[in-house]
Amino acid sequence: MSETMNVIGVVGAGVMGRGIAQLMARGGKRTILYDAVPGMAATAKATILAGIEERIARGRAGEDELAVAARNIVIADDLAGLAPCKLVIEAIIETIEAKAGLFRALEAVCDDSCILATNTSSLSVTAIAEGLQNPRRCAGLHFFNPATVMKLVEVVAVPATDPAVMKQLAALVERLGKTAVELRDSPGFLVNRCARPFYGEALKLLEQEVADAATIDACLKSSGGFPLGPFELIDLVGVDINLHATRAVWNAFGQAPRFTPSSILENMVRKGKLGRKTGSGFFTYPRETTGALAEIPGDPDIFVRVASMLANEAAFAFQEELASAEAINTAVKLGLNFRHGPRDLAQMIGVPKIIKTLQRCAQTDTSGRYEICASLAQFADQ
Repeated sequence: MSETMNVIGVVGAGVMGRGIAQLMARGGKRTILYDAVPGMAATAKATILAGIEERIARGRAGEDELAVAARNIVIADDLAGLAPCKLVIEAIIETIEAKAGLFRALEAVCDDSCILATNTSSLSVTAIAEGLQNPRRCAGLHFFNPATVMKLVEVVAVPATDPAVMKQLAALVERLGKTAVELRDSPGFLVNRCARPFYGEALKLLEQEVADAATIDACLKSSGGFPLGPFELIDLVGVDINLHATRAVWNAFGQAPRFTPSSILENMVRKGKLGRKTGSGFFTYPRETTGALAEIPGDPDIFVRVASMLANEAAFAFQEELASAEAINTAVKLGLNFRHGPRDLAQMIGVPKIIKTLQRCAQTDTSGRYEICASLAQFADQ
């Protein structure tokens, strides 16, 4: 595998592809952008440049950034235009068939030193790499949206991935000013997996009528220092997107009870209440706030239940040796923009209290949802 990655390809010129291309160009890489839809890549480049011009007008960027992006982003008319690349990152439609087919086509275009990386957020990287003649050069490179801003990149190895590929990708991420967390392929990787209980337990509290959505959000922000509550986040990302991600993880884990999708989300999707994009979700938009919510005192039980489930899931990931406790803690903090990672939360609350909380919840829910990870204490102590 090549040690130098000065020419990088990006396939897919949607929101994520645009952001990745802009990031690579800003990092001094010649970035070849391709999209199967005619004109899409050129439009994406124009959008990138217009966004930089707007930032310049606001005093948030210099003229040099515009010149660098204009020079470094090159449009390819077809896949053959990606032949010079030492790394190609795909950001196309989220189906295994499309991504695997693209990688097989790229094998015929790029030489064997070119690394093939998928930006998938929820699909099996192992399945995407399965049909490759040389799966050693394949890995996951999961950027978070917006790619130019979010600090975390999950670097994901499949069983066949060459360790040198992981080393090169992690080094590239760090040179771009990001934090690379290396892990092995697993459903939801680290962040999307560990995010499930943050949403899921909040939804369970709502289902049990412990409090309404606004109160649960306010309590978690007050007690846990979360920048946004789970319901605000679901509305922001999209109720349908959240449900899709939860179903994907749930199915990948053999429909484990702790990932069971909420009927609340399913009903909202059926009614077309998808959050901000439809003007109605858990809240109605534009949303009026009176300031009263900010004065709601943090309910310890609401915070402890949600945080306990988050820490417990992170402990399962640690037990499965996806990554170190430190890496898991860092990944969740940066990937979800949380003040505290799951290990931090476990240490704040204390393992005995987490166990007591989950045992209490299990008395009224015997599905296995509140199964306690055997490595919880070890995870918290790392």
